[in-house]
Amino acid sequence: MKDEKAPLLAETPTHVADNTSSLLEIAKRRARQRAAEQKVVKIKQGAVKRPVNPAIDDDENLGSRAEIRARKPADLVSTVLTLPAMPKQKRQLPWPIISFVLAAILPTILTGLYYIFIASPQYVVETQFSVRGSNSSSLNALGLTALVGSSAQSGDSYVVADYIQSSQILPDIQEQTGVDIRTVYSRPNIDFLYRENESRPLDEFRDYWRDMVNVSYNSTTGNVTMRVFAFSPSDAKQVADAVLTVSENLVNTLSEKSRRQFIEVANVQVARSEERLRNIRGQITDLRISEQAVDPTAVATMEATIISSLEQELASLRTRYKALVDSVSKDAPSARVIERQIVALENQLVEQKKRISGDGENDNDASNKTTRSGLDAGRALPEMIDRFTELSVEQEFAVKAYTTSLAALETAMQEAQKQERYFAVYVQPREPEIALYPLGAINTLIMLAAASCLWLIGYFAFRSVKDHAI
Repeated sequence: MKDEKAPLLAETPTHVADNTSSLLEIAKRRARQRAAEQKVVKIKQGAVKRPVNPAIDDDENLGSRAEIRARKPADLVSTVLTLPAMPKQKRQLPWPIISFVLAAILPTILTGLYYIFIASPQYVVETQFSVRGSNSSSLNALGLTALVGSSAQSGDSYVVADYIQSSQILPDIQEQTGVDIRTVYSRPNIDFLYRENESRPLDEFRDYWRDMVNVSYNSTTGNVTMRVFAFSPSDAKQVADAVLTVSENLVNTLSEKSRRQFIEVANVQVARSEERLRNIRGQITDLRISEQAVDPTAVATMEATIISSLEQELASLRTRYKALVDSVSKDAPSARVIERQIVALENQLVEQKKRISGDGENDNDASNKTTRSGLDAGRALPEMIDRFTELSVEQEFAVKAYTTSLAALETAMQEAQKQERYFAVYVQPREPEIALYPLGAINTLIMLAAASCLWLIGYFAFRSVKDHAI
């Protein structure tokens, strides 16, 4: 076999052998490069099985293939330089596009169809009102209202604004106006997203009511702007009128309660002072009746006058008795008469002094006591004077307290007039002509933007996890 190949090799030109070797090196490098590039593809798609021909054995046919390559060098070069046939990859589905359609385009289309064919038109009634009053304080006179913030009127406006958005207004509207708000928002012509259940509890219906009424307060002017949403012009007007009616009743009730509180406190104080004065005057009257004395000072003057006259008469009789005894005997009838008179005057004087000093109350001899009322026992003049003085002082204080309470009542009545509140509606509600809501186009675009943002976030998160997967 070597002898047969030798002439063929000898006949091949030298330059052909050089070109062949260089081309083989280039082909080897390119083959190694293609093998490295195809390695990743084969790992993903699976290794392509090389076809095996059982009729050809590499060891047995090695000499024949070498002879063929030696005879046809041009075919060897073309074979090396020709790229091997790459296996065709299977066509994959565009999952990013499909996911974007499902996550963003489809919800946007459904939203647009809802607003075009299903959504009910919403009508808006706007009204503006304020709570005014004649309340003024000393700070207003001094020009210091800006230092203390909002006035009482602004506080009342806040109360009305909070009352409109509370659940208490719903039963008040039904009680005072006969309008059931839940019935208004549960009509069958309303779409399924906004239609409410008529039998829903008020506590659960409150959130829906807050969505249907919008109340804003202007802290600069103290005015309140209210917007009522409904699904028909008549319902919107009816609900707005009902809210204004119950709000006005609330302001009137608060104003009346404020006035009543001012007057009731003053009336209680007046009644207390009057009762105190009445009790003291009754005690003075009872004392005057029991002591048979209108003026204790006059009684004391009278008692002093009686004592003085008795003492003068007693002194005169004693003088006469002494002069008579000097001229006649003590047993003379005239002397005995004068002596008995002197004894009687002394006893009367002692009794009169005991009445003034009060020492006769502990005497067991009741026959020697006489009173101003004709009773068996009486009150001592000093005690009576002290009692009269005490009651007189209490009466004086009671009169002053009663006078002060009457003045406070008059002041409270004036302040109550200042607590008057007025519910003033300066923008009356009117029935709307067209439906301003819902904003279908804007809401559809918002849906598209939100869905697209969510899809982008999910897509980037998926790609990040896939690229870092082992």
